[in-house]
Amino acid sequence: MQLIVELVTAIPLEKSVSALTVLDDELYVAQSASHDIDVFDVELFSHQRRMTVASVQRTLLTVLSFSRASGFNIIDMTSCRLHRCLYVANGYAGMVHRLDRGNAKEVTQWSVGSMSLVGLSVIDSTSNVLVCCSDSPTLRMYTPLGCPVCEISVQQPAVVGLLNGLQLNCGSFVVVGLTDTGDRLVCVHRNNSDSTDVIDSSGCVTHVAVVGGSNGGRVWLAERGAAAGVRMVQVHTASQCSGMLPTIEAEEPEKIWWVQNNHRMYIVDRGHVKVFHVKRKYDI
Repeated sequence: MQLIVELVTAIPLEKSVSALTVLDDELYVAQSASHDIDVFDVELFSHQRRMTVASVQRTLLTVLSFSRASGFNIIDMTSCRLHRCLYVANGYAGMVHRLDRGNAKEVTQWSVGSMSLVGLSVIDSTSNVLVCCSDSPTLRMYTPLGCPVCEISVQQPAVVGLLNGLQLNCGSFVVVGLTDTGDRLVCVHRNNSDSTDVIDSSGCVTHVAVVGGSNGGRVWLAERGAAAGVRMVQVHTASQCSGMLPTIEAEEPEKIWWVQNNHRMYIVDRGHVKVFHVKRKYDI
């Protein structure tokens, strides 16, 4: 299989990008150490507006019980197609904020306690929110209003935290795990059997996204290192769950977002947003 990859645009921004997501016809970008979200259209990539995240309520529980800093720093972001909203992870306070996509007005918020919040994703089938923390090997699932649903413990030797995670159509979870030596592993956790398999990777994995389409067993892996790029990987149902497929070239990819219907890959590469149009050969 081959990929035909075309760079659509690179978006210049003042500061390094910490998170991005795409919802309908808009691209949402958060820059480091900021509570602002810049919004671009996805056709001409012109700047539409800048939204400031303003929490409607500050909880004493967050500030006093967990001794959190009072600042606001968006370290990850995702979106929900059903509820047409954004979710942002505030790294300073350990809070998840659900926001109105039009003006960033807060709909609700919830705390992850003393855990170090780093990653968010939305499960398409249920619209529930998956939360990853870098100091816990447990996936935490919440309803769209922040009510706890369940916790999924990823049992993999040496994994002490999770950096990013998502759920496949089959129900399994793919996570980027952090080990006690600081290395990273990509694991497939099969919820129906509580077993975990490791996906072979070519470098240091930073982020994961579902390829989508009729075959729900493929994911994109963003990798840094000697083999830096965004790689498509086949996740099999057998215990050997890796098979390397083509790569989108990138220098130091940190975050990725894949839009299946127009075959666009959005990459935070060296702190900047790059947009690629990607086609598999048999799509043409």
